[in-house]
Amino acid sequence: MRGANPTFLQFAFVWLTFAVLCGGGCARETQMVKWEADFYYTEQLYVDGQYQLAVERYRALRKSAKFEQDADEAALMDCEVQARAKEFAAAATCYDVLATVAFDPQVRVRGLLHAGELRYYELGKKVQALKLFSQTIERFPNATASLRVLDHLYLHAKNVVSDRAPMLVLFARLEKANPLSEIADNLLLRSALLLELDNTKVSLARAVQLLEQHDKLHHDEATLLDVLMTRARCLKELGRFKEEAEVLEQVVGTYETSYMFASYAGEDHKIATRRLIDLYRKDPLKNLERAEAHARHLPVMLRHPLDLPKMMIVIAEIQEERGDLSGAIATCRELLATVKARQKRMIQEDQRICAESGSAQEQANCRSEIDKFVPIDPREVSAAAATIARLQARTQLKTGSSR
Repeated sequence: MRGANPTFLQFAFVWLTFAVLCGGGCARETQMVKWEADFYYTEQLYVDGQYQLAVERYRALRKSAKFEQDADEAALMDCEVQARAKEFAAAATCYDVLATVAFDPQVRVRGLLHAGELRYYELGKKVQALKLFSQTIERFPNATASLRVLDHLYLHAKNVVSDRAPMLVLFARLEKANPLSEIADNLLLRSALLLELDNTKVSLARAVQLLEQHDKLHHDEATLLDVLMTRARCLKELGRFKEEAEVLEQVVGTYETSYMFASYAGEDHKIATRRLIDLYRKDPLKNLERAEAHARHLPVMLRHPLDLPKMMIVIAEIQEERGDLSGAIATCRELLATVKARQKRMIQEDQRICAESGSAQEQANCRSEIDKFVPIDPREVSAAAATIARLQARTQLKTGSSR
């Protein structure tokens, strides 16, 4: 080999090494692609209702999986297919096994969850199911699926009054064991909701205490709005209106909006604002200026033109109650102008659509239909006109008497 080219020999060695490595890698890649293809084919068998064959193939796929995640997915589908085939007892047992042998802790939680659901809703073994549910939260208080487990426990106690007291004890024990877990805020909220259902002074007061505890420990959690609204309802039933108003003000304070992208006002914000308007219009919290401020803010949150006249009437009423007759008249006139402008815009839009309707004859027919249109005033229009006339008469009478 004295005359051989060293560069060529080096190149040949590198190429051979690459080929060997690629050969192994390509084989692994081919094997992985084949497993995925088999998985999707088995899924089609499941969709087509060939349950027995799908179960057999999922079990084979679980054994041949090279990755733990894939093995868990195949095992989950094995149990799911049996449940879909209405083999509920077999499916429950399948989930029991999965809860023990799955590699991923989240999958073990799902196994416990589904095993409990099948026993509760399909097999009529509610005592066993409730025990599984409580064990799931005890073992996995930070798992995502545990919130769904908690929902099952809450709904059971909501519907079965005799089990409500033991469930409250269970929730208290679970919350105390892990006061900062991912599910602790929901344990406090669900406990308060169950106490609210009992609707006694003692239960409502206890609910308020739990919700105040939530406010201290979990103020930034996603449950905050539900907690505040539940607390406000309980305070209302207890006649603690000042505290109720303070809580509702917190609810309104969580309102956010972006006029560029979207409005983030939820139904709770609107309910809270309407209740605050009522609270501030009468004793013992009478504060007409605050009531008017909320009444003016509500249309911003509603962002719904059909609701605007209703709120403008409320604003005019509050202004009259405050003795601001000229302000009430101006609000009613603004209401009439707003409705008229909206109707005008609608007609203009109809005319634009007619102009884009196609042939001259089609446009003429369209305009003919528009000409028949008679705007229907909302009932607030007549109320506003009557208010203007009444308040103008009062103003003139007041001016005349002052002279």
